[in-house]
Amino acid sequence: MQVWMAGLAGQGVYLAALTAVFTLLAFLSRGREAFRWPKTLRQSAVTNFLILQFASLNGALYLVLIAPLAAGYVWLGLPALDASAWDGVPLVVKALAALLVYDFSLYWVHRMLHTSVLWPAHAVHHSDPELHFLSWSRGHFTEQFVIAACLVFTSSWMGFRLEEIAGLALIKGLHQYYVHSKLDWDHGIFRDVLVSPQFHRWHHANVPEAHDKNFASIFPVFDRMFGTNYNPGSAIDVPTGIADAPPNDFLTQTLYPFRRWAAMLQARKTGLQAP
Repeated sequence: MQVWMAGLAGQGVYLAALTAVFTLLAFLSRGREAFRWPKTLRQSAVTNFLILQFASLNGALYLVLIAPLAAGYVWLGLPALDASAWDGVPLVVKALAALLVYDFSLYWVHRMLHTSVLWPAHAVHHSDPELHFLSWSRGHFTEQFVIAACLVFTSSWMGFRLEEIAGLALIKGLHQYYVHSKLDWDHGIFRDVLVSPQFHRWHHANVPEAHDKNFASIFPVFDRMFGTNYNPGSAIDVPTGIADAPPNDFLTQTLYPFRRWAAMLQARKTGLQAP
């Protein structure tokens, strides 16, 4: 119990610090409007916090899964660089190479999550009508396993150790808080180098022209390469969310993918039985 309470307190301090940082950045960007938290935004924040707490219960499972997934990669005899190949390579270069490979893989995983069968799991993340930094926490645990496997397998291919994989996850996590924040920054001359809040807000935009665009998590070059780039300018006032979003509460959000998959199976069964 004491360990759990200490972990909860630590997470509270961490989230409080993130809230302070992103509120300050929003104030610098939008002025006093940054301090206005309407009811819908407060509800989204509460829902995202509860989903984050549920996901943290699965955190131990993620940690437990990393080693077996890495071992499974070796057992399958899949190609992998020897760890010694990175000897003498500067840490910055090594991290950049790892993030490039990971983001390339995640780009395609992200596109798959937007297909009909996997969409219900990913739809939970897109259902937030008030996109803000904590929206990144709104991720269903079923899709989190897919993303974790992507991280482990790409990093294993590159010959990375488990602690290095965890370091990459931390870097990506901090960046994801940033790109989900309510900032209308596009990075100027670096807009095509690093995914910005504006770029990613268009991915969440609830407008037809932005659907299935901007899949890259870190490097927008992949969207340019594969024809999914879309960033016409300011997105701060563009509505976010999805048309058929489930109610904005923790329980409904958690059950939503299973209900959708059950409906799909029933529809398929009905179709097979039709004369």
